[in-house]
Amino acid sequence: RQGRVPRLLDPLDVLRIRNALPKNREARRRLVAFARSAQMQPLPTGTVQQMPTLSVLIPHYSETISFETKELFTDGGNSELLHYLVKYYRDEFRNFAERVGASSAPGDSAAAATGVGTVTSSGSGGGLAASPGTSTTGGRSGPRSNASSRFGRAELEAPLREWTSLRMQTLWRTVAGVCGAYARALASLAKHQEPGLTQQEREALVRQRFQVVLAVQQYAKFADPARSSYSAHQVAAVEGLLAAFGDWISIAYIDEEVDADGTRRYFSCMVDRDCPLLNQGPGAPLGMRRPKFRVELPGFPILGHGKSDNQNCAIIFTRGEVLQMIDANQDAYYEASLFLPVALQEMVGSSAPQHGGRRAGILGFREHIFSDIGLLGRLAADSEFTFGTIIQRTMDWPLEARLHYGHPDVMDKLQMLQQGGVSKGTRGLNLSEDVFAGLDLALRGGWTKYREYFHVGKGRDMGFMSALSFYAKVSMGNGEQAITRQWTRLGLQLPLHRLFGVFYTHVGFYLNQVLMTSALQAFAFMCAFFALGQSLDMTFADGAVGLSSSYFGLLYFVFVVASMLPLLLETCIEEGLRAALGSVANSLLSLSPVFSAFQSKMMGFYFEATVHYGGAQYIPTGRGLATAREPFSKLFQTFAASHMQDGMELAALLLFGSAVSYEWPFYLCIVFSIFSWTFAPFLFNPRQFDSPRWAMQDLNSWAAWMCAPRGADPGASWVAWADRQQQVRRHVSVLWLLFPSTRLLAAGCSTSLALMLVPVGPFAPTFAWTRTLTAVTPPLAHGVLCLLAAPMFVCRQSKDAAVSPHVLFALVGACVTAFELGVIEWQANTAACVLFQKFMTLRFLLDVADGVAARRPEGCACAPFHDACRLWAHSWRFLRDFLLGFLLAGVCVALSCVPCLARLHAVFLFQTRPQRKARSESRPSSTTRSTTAELHDQVDNHVRRLFGKFAPQIVNAPHLAA
Repeated sequence: RQGRVPRLLDPLDVLRIRNALPKNREARRRLVAFARSAQMQPLPTGTVQQMPTLSVLIPHYSETISFETKELFTDGGNSELLHYLVKYYRDEFRNFAERVGASSAPGDSAAAATGVGTVTSSGSGGGLAASPGTSTTGGRSGPRSNASSRFGRAELEAPLREWTSLRMQTLWRTVAGVCGAYARALASLAKHQEPGLTQQEREALVRQRFQVVLAVQQYAKFADPARSSYSAHQVAAVEGLLAAFGDWISIAYIDEEVDADGTRRYFSCMVDRDCPLLNQGPGAPLGMRRPKFRVELPGFPILGHGKSDNQNCAIIFTRGEVLQMIDANQDAYYEASLFLPVALQEMVGSSAPQHGGRRAGILGFREHIFSDIGLLGRLAADSEFTFGTIIQRTMDWPLEARLHYGHPDVMDKLQMLQQGGVSKGTRGLNLSEDVFAGLDLALRGGWTKYREYFHVGKGRDMGFMSALSFYAKVSMGNGEQAITRQWTRLGLQLPLHRLFGVFYTHVGFYLNQVLMTSALQAFAFMCAFFALGQSLDMTFADGAVGLSSSYFGLLYFVFVVASMLPLLLETCIEEGLRAALGSVANSLLSLSPVFSAFQSKMMGFYFEATVHYGGAQYIPTGRGLATAREPFSKLFQTFAASHMQDGMELAALLLFGSAVSYEWPFYLCIVFSIFSWTFAPFLFNPRQFDSPRWAMQDLNSWAAWMCAPRGADPGASWVAWADRQQQVRRHVSVLWLLFPSTRLLAAGCSTSLALMLVPVGPFAPTFAWTRTLTAVTPPLAHGVLCLLAAPMFVCRQSKDAAVSPHVLFALVGACVTAFELGVIEWQANTAACVLFQKFMTLRFLLDVADGVAARRPEGCACAPFHDACRLWAHSWRFLRDFLLGFLLAGVCVALSCVPCLARLHAVFLFQTRPQRKARSESRPSSTTRSTTAELHDQVDNHVRRLFGKFAPQIVNAPHLAA
């Protein structure tokens, strides 16, 4: 209803509402969402008979299909993943254990072989009946009951693996959700809409209207023991999918064949449940099936990063008029799927709206984020909730700026094939491959729309590293988009109001992150500049100080509020003001602004670097629950260049500006940014402060990495890591170092200030004039030594390439620079300005030296100069990184010594108490190995102990008691 918020029941009858809804939070949400969707007006009308044929396309590369036993149990008991899942879904696990205790699984060898329970067609209305362990999540039904069950280890492990797989971001959950919810919903609707049809006719109708294609790109490699990617568990899991959902799914994959003459041929193949197995002999390993269709491709099909090529190669096996793009980390719900025929009428129905004589090419829907587990999972869920509701709603109307974002959009197959597929596949340029489907559709005169009465589930990243890797990938993708011809043409053809909306909601959003970071650094520089120049009595200095004190604090406050306002408003609309205020308060207590500031810096850094230098790369992100502790050296390598070094520079600028007292909002914003950029990775790292011994081991391994000789692996040597950071400069113009260059501008301003405070007179061959000149010139004495030592360094490198003198030259550079500074005649009113000028010019000269060393102009003729620049830059950067890393590692060691901090930190990250066994004083050792029988006995005991806590009748069964 337009202008009104739909309610489940009468809002005045609060007591009846609370009594009517179940206690389980997910069940309440689904009931409320169903009631809200049912009251949305106007809704199109449509039946299963009238709906167009639908093909759901699910791409898969190497994501988890289902969990193995070793991922759920360790030698010491339950794994941390299982521990936290039982904690988060305690009521669901209790119901699951009771169902297992009341059900029967005799002879369930198929479930034990495939690693998950078996799901078969029920024979009534096309519904699905699940094996023991299937919950109501995604619309799957419960188990069959039989009181005469006898349980063994396999009979308990199989449903437990399935229960875990259905609550994490696995392909099994996606397929079970889509097949179970869509098929059951369509069967239920057909039963009431077509009462004259028989049961068999209704099942045939549903099968005609609905199809699922799994694009398992590496299916052939999973089943080939000769390949490195061979995985018997993945093959068994695929077989489990075919056995459970074979009525609905078919599997497409890419196969490779080598002819006798060495020519490689590539095929797009399709198998289903009716295809025979290739390995059927006694004792033969489970292999792949013989393909039903095998279409030869014109050449090597992987032109991009894989996903787009996988999707486009599988389209030929879809028979639906409409395509729905679903990722391997999504879910579907039965009650929401009842609106599926209605939703598809928005595209191809007789009453479907048309613009310019053509129907909508893309229809977008809402997503529910089910991965709100732990602190980071909930933060990511809140962010996606905001984007999937109020932001996309506004992008659809009035901005008319919505394109395509991968899932769970429904596409007109004919329009997608006309523009070359559902996504683009050029490596690097089309890193964000999904959005180009919307771009090409808009350029061809097509249009998209967005509806909220139908929704599916979606999983997001639940760890700090995986979440930031996702944002880095998206930022690099938008940086590449900014230079594509699609965006150029769209910018030239769109009307002004649509151009503004499209720009800000896509490329402009990431450009805004760059501007926020640049503004923060500019204000910090202005703080130091005018504080050091106050003795010059500049008329505009007071105004600049007032601007920094008042305007910047207000600017940053508005930025933080604007980022939280959509979440506040949407939660207020859907759940009320009290829930909205509680959500915002919970986000603040969870230090959401710290994560948001770190995320904003990450997006701005990678967007700017991609626009300047290119080199966008696909970053795989793990979507599991991050419970493992990342070592200090890995965190430093990942975030030092993008965050920590800039945070250290902000701190230095703040110290230079300490001579003038600014207002507290300015200092609060600067200190908050410094803390977020430098310490957020350790704050959100699981078990970071568990043990001082671990912290000292981190410090030792990081110091060894810093001082290691040069090698090819950046993870083993700081020199290799530093060289990797500069590789992007090799193919970029030198003009990027000069125009635009904020560091060149800062160096020029600081030099001008130094010349005003320490004027240099005409040339005079005296020591006093030399001392004055040294005060306003960069520290170049160390550079001269590097230039003289470069030829000897090149000769030594040719004899022993493993030797790297960066540590030695860093110490020499520190001593030489200290001697150089000792030559200067220091005065109390100019000392800070002289150091400030040298700091600013050194930053710019290091960028120039990095560019020369990376691009190597004039080739071998200037090789000594190139090596001198590289050696000089490595010397200074080593000193900076060593000081920064040692300071951060020291803080981590000190915090690790605080009693009870480790347990508080675990509760902060996971919203529940950790396992006691996880707090050990040493890392798990791999020297103690157990035999297979011992491991089975350990797992058996762990399984019995876990189930016995919730369903004692299981462990008391005669079979287990024996």
